[in-house]
Amino acid sequence: MRILSAALAALLLGGPASAYTVVGFEGINAGYPPSSPAQILGFYDGGTSSAGTSGANFGMTFDANAIAVCLNSLAVICSNASTGGQTPTSNKGALGLASSGVAILDFSSAYSGAIGFRYAVAPAGIAFIQAYDGVGGTGTQLANLTLFSGAPGCPAYSAILCTLGPGGLGSLTNVRSLVFGGTAGGVVWDDLTFGAGNDPLPPPALPTPAPEPASWAMMVAGFGAIGGALRRRRTAYAARS
Repeated sequence: MRILSAALAALLLGGPASAYTVVGFEGINAGYPPSSPAQILGFYDGGTSSAGTSGANFGMTFDANAIAVCLNSLAVICSNASTGGQTPTSNKGALGLASSGVAILDFSSAYSGAIGFRYAVAPAGIAFIQAYDGVGGTGTQLANLTLFSGAPGCPAYSAILCTLGPGGLGSLTNVRSLVFGGTAGGVVWDDLTFGAGNDPLPPPALPTPAPEPASWAMMVAGFGAIGGALRRRRTAYAARS
């Protein structure tokens, strides 16, 4: 998902941003479904993924173990992961691991602010996400969050990594890298959110429905009746005076 690039640039530079920014890992794979998951690499840093695709330059580089997992839909089965139809920003791609171990995200400049995400861990599995003040997962560890299984699974989508629940690292200062750890095929992360914490994507407010024509007619008639009553009151008051 490529949105709010200006807002994220402001966040990375330490300036204000009017809204949080979500990185949804969309468009990294070449097609849907892809023949194989692409390595994310420089997709979000002015470069390309291993599939040759490119996205907005957010100043983030992923190492070779970070891949864009294809998310299942009702019509397309391409992995063991899905949002289960809950698609606030992302419904075709998520962050996963090419092999068991860790994947690293490096920031081109230090980031300060809240970090949220959505994730799913396979039954009986464990994963984690860590933040460091040095690139490559070095330096001082700023946060370390263990993630446990809790995804109910979505049989209709042939996915055990489904649905994705919210998580977050809270507000941090001078983050230069994030480390994502777990088992290949046993965890996915999505909607990596900057500027929002443990619940990165609250449900949108329901739009106020526009009145139907009959309702408009009743409203106009009501306003007319109120206006007439006010005029009668003013006339009666003037007569008494």
